[in-house]
Amino acid sequence: MKKYFKSYSRKGNAIFFGIFGAAFVAVGIIDLIWIEGVALGAACIVFGALLGVLPQFVIFSRYGLNGDRLCYRKLGVPQSRSAASVGAAVISVYDEYGRGRGYQPVVFETKGGTAYVPSLSLFEEIDENELDLCDTRSRARIAFRKKYVTDMTLDFDFLREFYRSSFGGRIYILDTVYATYKPAFDELFCGDERVVIYDRIPKNGKKLEK
Repeated sequence: MKKYFKSYSRKGNAIFFGIFGAAFVAVGIIDLIWIEGVALGAACIVFGALLGVLPQFVIFSRYGLNGDRLCYRKLGVPQSRSAASVGAAVISVYDEYGRGRGYQPVVFETKGGTAYVPSLSLFEEIDENELDLCDTRSRARIAFRKKYVTDMTLDFDFLREFYRSSFGGRIYILDTVYATYKPAFDELFCGDERVVIYDRIPKNGKKLEK
């Protein structure tokens, strides 16, 4: 099974939690040596070690298809389900939590300028009338939280695998993301009527051009 990383900014987040955790460990060691507060020092060391290690399992979490089974992690816990049990895939802008800034869209630089990193969110089903809320992965997850399966940074190799599996639901692509990656989407989906391009007004959803 080929595995893909769920998160985009792995290196930066891994370093942040590693340094933050190491700082608590250092405080705990200093407390043990100089202040002799055994309980507080030990607590700081344990907390720092957990802070530095546990988030890494989420940051470097991966997903993929094992035959026809979708394999992923939820809060670090392995999950598995049939691809056929997924009723909708929403491709929108990938966003992530910026410390002190809330959730922010992730962008990267191309020869043509700045482009959004795309995300893939999977649900058991969705209400198409609520798609106007789904310009980013976090908003899509909130809008359809009761039917949420998982989300990830979009990898076109995985999308190709998933599309050719037993998945039989619809694929919804935000128009701004479609405009950026149009050649890749058109080559993969070839005018499939299950694919809908949507914008912030859901009633304007249109089929992929053949």
